[in-house]
Amino acid sequence: MYRIAGPAAAIVALLLGVNPVAASSWTPPAAVTSSHSAEVSYARSLAVSGGVVHLVNTGPSGALQYRRSTDGGTSWSSAVTVAKPSSRYPTVLGDPAIAALNGLVVVAYRANDSTAAYLIVRISHDGGLTWAAPKTVAKVVTTRRIGEQSVAVSTAGIFVAWTNRVTGSIIVERSIDQGATFKPAQRIGVTTATFFPGNPAFTDGLIGLAASGSIVDLAWSPSGDGTMDSIVLSRSTDGGLTYAPPTTILADPSFGWPALSAAGSYLAGEVEAADGSVVAFNSTDAGATVAHHRLAGPGSVTTLTNGSVAADASGAMAFSYVRVDPTAPPSAASTILVRRSSDGGRHWSPFETAAAGQASVTPLDTAFVGGGTLLVWTACADPGSSSCDIFASRGP
Repeated sequence: MYRIAGPAAAIVALLLGVNPVAASSWTPPAAVTSSHSAEVSYARSLAVSGGVVHLVNTGPSGALQYRRSTDGGTSWSSAVTVAKPSSRYPTVLGDPAIAALNGLVVVAYRANDSTAAYLIVRISHDGGLTWAAPKTVAKVVTTRRIGEQSVAVSTAGIFVAWTNRVTGSIIVERSIDQGATFKPAQRIGVTTATFFPGNPAFTDGLIGLAASGSIVDLAWSPSGDGTMDSIVLSRSTDGGLTYAPPTTILADPSFGWPALSAAGSYLAGEVEAADGSVVAFNSTDAGATVAHHRLAGPGSVTTLTNGSVAADASGAMAFSYVRVDPTAPPSAASTILVRRSSDGGRHWSPFETAAAGQASVTPLDTAFVGGGTLLVWTACADPGSSSCDIFASRGP
């Protein structure tokens, strides 16, 4: 492994117009898995609450695996299978999402049979030590399936959001009894966007979801064909009972699926713009007003991808992303970078290098834990992403 230093660091800094921060404050990447087939999904796969880190990923044979860490991501429990393909659900999609609050942990995932799609949750009430039986919260009889899901947990309840690909409806499912029951589905908005150009079977709002106390923030793309035309945000201030009409928070084309993180009165978000730049959202009033900033752009020989964001109740925000050099060997083409804000996103630090010389980094997740920052990502040893493992690094 190498780290950017000397002339290389100066070149990268020149591309971004900022001075790099040394990577020495980050721990060397440590393997979380060793199966050579595990992948952190592109859904939100990392959650922290009460000092415990919760991770869900796609493992061998399409199983969804759960792990926990009680020491900030230094060591991890053995994997627990929370879902796997079966005769009942021949297909379990490899993009689980996770959220946690104190001892309540919720994993949301999708499964298909020959005629229908299902949105399913697994819930733990003891911080991930044991899990209740799977609970189906939505079923759609169609070959178009259910759109990508997001999940959030706050003192107001459990929230699961998804797109009905038949109608284009943006749906929220809500539970106020820790997952024992779910209220009737709420239609919050609509989308005509498709992430597969020209194919309405892939209509999907690519939803981002966050909750803190009685505030629920829901973002999606209302239109687009391959790339999304804009990002809108709808918010609830009464614990998900009602939602305000959506407002546009980004009017520029993007690849959709904004990552959202909420804590106290702060909301942070991230999206990859269609021009190759990465954009951060920030709000100091729980999403009532949202600003956005272009935090990084592609260089002359590099591309950006896989952004992630975390926020805490003090106004601290951490924004991570991957810079890929296509001229480098695949085994060392990716560099993971971090920028920070201590004032709710008004001002951002120069980038710091968290890990360099990484193999093809795909999903990347960011969380605050134990007074520091935790990054978890997947690195794949082959272009077909058939030999992948999860790695973690801890920083300030």
